[in-house]
Amino acid sequence: MGENESGLRVPESVSNEDLKKIAWDFARNKGDLVQLPRVLGLSDERWNDFLEWLRARSEPRLPDTRYPILIPATSPTSYISFKRALNLRLPGELTGDWHFDVSFFGYPERSYAPLAGPNGLVDTTPTLGSRGVRDMGRQIADWGIKPYRGPVWVANHYRAITDMAMDRLQNWSWSAETFPAHQIDEWLWSEEDFDILVGDYLKPMRGQIPGRLKEAYDEWLQTVVYGADYD
Repeated sequence: MGENESGLRVPESVSNEDLKKIAWDFARNKGDLVQLPRVLGLSDERWNDFLEWLRARSEPRLPDTRYPILIPATSPTSYISFKRALNLRLPGELTGDWHFDVSFFGYPERSYAPLAGPNGLVDTTPTLGSRGVRDMGRQIADWGIKPYRGPVWVANHYRAITDMAMDRLQNWSWSAETFPAHQIDEWLWSEEDFDILVGDYLKPMRGQIPGRLKEAYDEWLQTVVYGADYD
């Protein structure tokens, strides 16, 4: 990309991904996006091509049952977690999320289920081991996701929420607002559920949180209560 004086001067060959980043920065700095093509020195044709590319990626996308997700080999310490795990339940379980198709049927470019555990997106096994991880291979097979040929290890809903908290600790700018309790309230149904989440999962995980984050995490733990509102 070429340099910029008041904004950025770029060649017509600039990639759409780079152009998107430039547009975001320009907007954050209160630039007038209508003027951006002129600032960048781009032709109307190139700018319209970019807008079409951006529009295609902004349209709502529905899960396509032709593309079930791919599930790699799992174990009690390397397992499916996060929102996908929230959308699997055993008979009689009422906790969790209710968007199964979105979680287990995707698109050609988004069809792989990342795991939690060592070498996964997050690893809470140092403090939790395999707590709350159960074999749900038969339940997954019942939905036609993959033939049942052995265990498919999946976090229960408490462990999935705990892994999500660790993800936000590691990859977000952590504060109480990063993972608000009212969001958790959408997945857990009772005060007892919150007691289990906090006492059996979130508090033990505290043992692997670095010192600088521990104080903020402790403040957040106090907000994780049943019936939390949006304030």
